[in-house]
Amino acid sequence: MDRGTRIAVLGAGLAGLTVAGLLQRAGFPVAVFEQSPSFSRIGAGIILGANVAKVLCRLDLEQAFATTGIRPDAFVSRAWDSGETLYRLEFDEACEKRFGGPFVNIHRADLHELLQQPLKPGTIRYGHRLAGIEETAHGVTLSFDNGATAEADIAIGADGIRSKVREIMLGAEEPRFIGRTAPRAVFPADRIKGEPIGDCTKWWAADRHVLAYYMTARRDEVYVMAALPAERWDGDGSPQRGNRDAFIAAFDGAHRDLIRAAEAVEDVTVWPIHDRPRNDCWSKGAVVLMGDACHAVRPFMAAGGSMAIEDAAILSRCISEFADPSSAFARYAAIRIPRVADVQQISIDNTWMHGPTETDWFFGYDPCLVPLDAAA
Repeated sequence: MDRGTRIAVLGAGLAGLTVAGLLQRAGFPVAVFEQSPSFSRIGAGIILGANVAKVLCRLDLEQAFATTGIRPDAFVSRAWDSGETLYRLEFDEACEKRFGGPFVNIHRADLHELLQQPLKPGTIRYGHRLAGIEETAHGVTLSFDNGATAEADIAIGADGIRSKVREIMLGAEEPRFIGRTAPRAVFPADRIKGEPIGDCTKWWAADRHVLAYYMTARRDEVYVMAALPAERWDGDGSPQRGNRDAFIAAFDGAHRDLIRAAEAVEDVTVWPIHDRPRNDCWSKGAVVLMGDACHAVRPFMAAGGSMAIEDAAILSRCISEFADPSSAFARYAAIRIPRVADVQQISIDNTWMHGPTETDWFFGYDPCLVPLDAAA
C-alpha cells in the first residue's frame, strides 16, 4: 500500500505495539490508541520462543529481549506427585541454532516496555477508550469515550479478548468461561526454601497443572501460575484477590519441589480462563483484527503472546506488500488461520510437551520469511 496510508491501532498490548513498530519501520504513519490512562507494571510472566525472537530482531530488540528476561536451561514437564520427568527440551546452543533464536521467559511488563522503544514519540495515545467506528468513503472515523475522534485509512483491532473492535464488527458476544481459573503469583526467589527450583517447569496432574519459572537472568523473581477446575466464575474477566492458604491447599499431595514454590507465595491473584469459539471472520472493510481479538488462545500451550506477535509480523508485511486493504487482509487471514487453528486445538487438548513432542514446526517458524503468495 501507499506509504501515506494512515493506520490506527486499537490497543497497546503486545500485538498492537509490535505491529505499530513494524509498520512505522516500513514507512507508514501509525497512531496507537490505548484505553488505559498510562503504562503500569501489571501482569505476570510470559514464555516466548525463537519464533518470537525472529520478529523482535526486526525491531532491533532481540538482544534486549534475551537479556531482560531469562534464557532458561530447559523446559521440563514433571509429574505432579512423583516428580518424574515426562519431557525435557534443552535450550542449549544447538537448540537455539536449530530453531533460529533463543527461548526466553520474561515479565510481560518488561516486554511491554521494550516494545515501546522503537516507536516514535507520541505514537501511543493513552486514555482513548474506543466508542465507535464509522466507515467513510476514504477509510474510518474512530470515536472515543473521551470525546476525541480520529481519521484513519485502516484500523487494526488489537484490543484483546474483550475487543470493542470485534464487537463492532461481529456483534456483542461474551467470552466463554472454560471451567478453569488461573491463580497466579509473582514473588522474590529467595522466599523459596531449600534448593532453587528449575528454570522452567510445568507440573502435570489429571485435572490441573502448574507452571513455575524464573523471569529474570538473575533468577531473583519467580512466577507461578496454576490452572484449576472451577464450576463457575461470577463477574467479568477482571481478576480477584486469592487466598494464600487455599492456593497451597490446591497442591495437596504434590511433589515437594512444587510445594516449596507454592509455599513461597505471598499474594495470589485469581483470573478466570476464557476463550472464544473459533470464528474465521478477521476483517471487514478497512478494519482488521489480530491477537486475542480474533483468536483467543487458552494459556495451556503458553502460545497466546507468540501468536499475537506472529500476527503482527504477517499483517505488517501484507499491508506493506499488497495494494489495498481487502487483498492484504485476505492474505493475512489465509496465512494465519491454519496455524492459529492448530495452536488453538493443541491448547484446548492441553497436550503440548506433556511427553515427547515435535516442536520444530512451532519454534522454528519465521513469520518474517513466510511466503505471502500462498497460504502456509
